[in-house]
Parts: sequence; C-alpha cells; structure tokens
Amino acid sequence: MDASWVAAIASVASASIVAVAALAAVLQIRHIRNANEITIYLHLVDRLETANATEVFRSFQEVARRLETDRSLRYRLAQPQPVPEFSEIETLLRFLDNLTMLALTRTDTERLMLTKYGVEIVRLWDALAEAVYLRRHGTPHFAAMFEHLAMRAKAYIEAGKLDRYYARLLHDPRMAGVAPPESPD
Repeated sequence: MDASWVAAIASVASASIVAVAALAAVLQIRHIRNANEITIYLHLVDRLETANATEVFRSFQEVARRLETDRSLRYRLAQPQPVPEFSEIETLLRFLDNLTMLALTRTDTERLMLTKYGVEIVRLWDALAEAVYLRRHGTPHFAAMFEHLAMRAKAYIEAGKLDRYYARLLHDPRMAGVAPPESPD
C-alpha cells in the first residue's frame, strides 16, 4: 500500500471522528436545553401555584365585575399611576408577559404551559381584557405579551390539542360515563 492510500484512509478516519464528536456535541446541547426548559417550567409551576397567585386568580373576577360599574376604577386604570386594587393582578400579568417569551421561542415549554394552564390563561384574559385595554391608555403595551399568550392558548384549545393530549392519558374504567351528582333541590 502506498503512502497516498494511507493518507486517504487517515483522512476518512479523521473525518469520521470529527463527525462523531460533532454529533455528540449536538446531543449534549439538546440535553442541556431540555434541562433548562424543565427548570423554567418548574419555576413557572412554583410561581403559579403559590398562595398569592391562587388568591389573585380568585380575585380577578371581582375586579372584572367592578369594571362594569365603577367609573373611578376605569378612569384610574387608564392613567399611568399604580392602581392599588389592581396591583397584584398587574404583577401576575407582568409575570405572564415575561413567561410569554418562552412561547415566542416555540419551545416544548410552550406546550407544557398551554396544556397545564391554557384554560386558566384564557379565563384570565377573557375576564381582564377590558382592564388591560384601559391600562394601556396610561401604560402602552401593558400585558401585550400576555395577550399573545392568551391568543396562543385559545388557538391551542380550539385546535383540539388539549383534548388530544388528555385523550392519550390512561383512565380508570370506572370513570367512563360517570354522571355528575344530581342537584339536591
């Protein structure tokens, strides 16, 4: 075997080693990205499952009802100054705005988030859309990211993706056809 064949075989072997190393690097990057997404998702769950967040989710309906009759609240929301009775909801909306950045990157975190919280996100948006609209007069772009997230959640639910996800889960046969209890009246 002459030297040119040895050099060619060595070149092919080197190229193979480089290709295997590149593949290993890509797999490692993917693994790290998945770990980061899990960390972010767990932070989301921690934040949205706190007692404070639970209370805000309970109280937003009251603020939405007040908007219908309280002209003072409507006026104050349209101003740039803080509105004390809206501050906790505003903090939650700003958190959800930041969270929406995950949805914009089209990561698996979006799917996790929409599957777990999609219905609540839509419910929150439907109740507070008018308050957000008013707040934008004094604070431009207020909750614009959350609005995007709510529209993504609506599309996710309307496309049947949530139902398809839950249809893949295992179910206890005793739960099939379970009727709700009758009214005591």
